[in-house]
Amino acid sequence: MAQESLNDEIKWLEERLSAKKTELLEAGESKAEKEVVKDILRETAILPPPPNSQSASAQSDDAALKAAHDLEEKEHSQIVETLVADALKNGIIHAIKIAEAMRNPHLLDDFHDTLADKYYQKLLESRKIKQ
Repeated sequence: MAQESLNDEIKWLEERLSAKKTELLEAGESKAEKEVVKDILRETAILPPPPNSQSASAQSDDAALKAAHDLEEKEHSQIVETLVADALKNGIIHAIKIAEAMRNPHLLDDFHDTLADKYYQKLLESRKIKQ
């Protein structure tokens, strides 16, 4: 089931990537696809959740705060790795909620960058985009 959710999120990300690239072209701008993926993931916290993202809507703010508290004792890099693993398992929105609950802008930025790298790699593996 987690693989299904991951595939749904990759499909959603592909759609957002296509829309964002079209938007940039219309504005006369150009950006590397990897940078566009990073932008999309940074915007994700304010967008509606991807379709079929039940875990995101089911997670309360209290649950995100508890998960964030559980991570506080770990090293910075371990927290980022744990959040990325959570995003791949439970969905992007789920992990972003936890990261935001930690109220650490540096951690959130590192998480977004690492997550973008992972999802960009997943997009490459799905052969939907070329490097």
